[in-house]
Amino acid sequence: MKRMMIYICMLFLSCIMCNAQDRLQRAIDGYDYKTALTIIDSLVADIGTDSVSLVQNKEKVVDLALQKSRCLRKLYRMNEAVEVLADVLYLDQFNVGLMADLAESHLQAGNTMDAFGLYGILSQMQPDNTYFKICKARILYREKQYGESIGMCRDIIAADSIPEILAMTGDAYKSLGNADSALVYYEHVLRARPYHVPTMSKKADILLGAKQYIPVIDMSREYLEGDPDNMTMLPIYGLALHLRGSYPLSIEIFEHQRELGDESYAVSYYLGLNHYMMSNWPRAVAELEKAYQIDSSDVALVYQLAHAKSHMTISTGVDSRGLNPESERLYAKALDMLKPAPNMMHNIYGSMAMACHTIEQYEEAIKYYELSYKYNPKNISALSSIGYCYERLKNYKKALEYYERYIKLGKPGSAGYKFVEESIEYVKQEKFMEEK
Repeated sequence: MKRMMIYICMLFLSCIMCNAQDRLQRAIDGYDYKTALTIIDSLVADIGTDSVSLVQNKEKVVDLALQKSRCLRKLYRMNEAVEVLADVLYLDQFNVGLMADLAESHLQAGNTMDAFGLYGILSQMQPDNTYFKICKARILYREKQYGESIGMCRDIIAADSIPEILAMTGDAYKSLGNADSALVYYEHVLRARPYHVPTMSKKADILLGAKQYIPVIDMSREYLEGDPDNMTMLPIYGLALHLRGSYPLSIEIFEHQRELGDESYAVSYYLGLNHYMMSNWPRAVAELEKAYQIDSSDVALVYQLAHAKSHMTISTGVDSRGLNPESERLYAKALDMLKPAPNMMHNIYGSMAMACHTIEQYEEAIKYYELSYKYNPKNISALSSIGYCYERLKNYKKALEYYERYIKLGKPGSAGYKFVEESIEYVKQEKFMEEK
């Protein structure tokens, strides 16, 4: 009878557990992750939290931890997902699924190096596992360790020419400034995926930077024959035509973009620039003004608009013409935009001067102290520093000149003033001995 009761109790508990598992699965299938987390917590509580219960039910505990971490990640509670998995890792330290999920949780929580370390261990456990290699390559690329990322990608490609990995290799080479190698890998991607627009865009960027306009024009035109309204390839085609000097055709392309609803800065700017290069001043002004209304921070645009307006003179009398005042205003604005910020220039040159001073390159230091003082004449300590540099160069006449300039502006009794007074006395003595 007693055994029967025990059996019935176990059967009852099993039914409860099965029912809970069904409810958990329904919650997950219905994207109700909060309810799923509540059910998981109740299942864990039924198992018990003491070490003996956890060890005896190791597989169940690990499985629930995995489900809980995935629900937490869906709710963007990444750090909690990490904690849940880290807390049960000791139960099954070589469980590949557990370690992989923990690595992914670390990655999503921003713990990049923790994730990389785990993927490294997993790669040692399964040296031929492509997924773990891809994860390591992605992390290296994300951390801008491009050289190491390339090495990992090439190892993957040697076994499997995955287009995404070929593209990542090209991107890494491009980030390192190795355009030729980047193009090689982009070509591999395009052989595997002809007309892959993101790769074509990156290839075009390199070619345009190298002034190889015709290959970009040919590539874009061929693609647009099949997809004439593609809003990625159209501006590439229009830009390549503009840079090649095919201004009327470039205008057609950018006008087509506008017809498709693109009222962006780039469309207005390049329409204006095409008319500008053709000396079609009224149209150039109209389009450049549209670009200016969107973004007036580009000094090149301000200059081009000013120049275009300067060709549209105004009448100042019966037989005379005058410069458009709006053109004058824009020229002045362009000049102001080109002027460096005095405080920043003072700081930069001052730092350069001190760096040279420290390593006793006094002639270079003098040059930069002069420039620093030019941008901030209130910083009279630059004068005493120049004087000291000339003193070290044994050019006592110039040293005295700068020390005396400092004395005229300095505050009597200050530490700097006392130093210069002592320096003047010393320099005069040295100059006297030199002239004897």
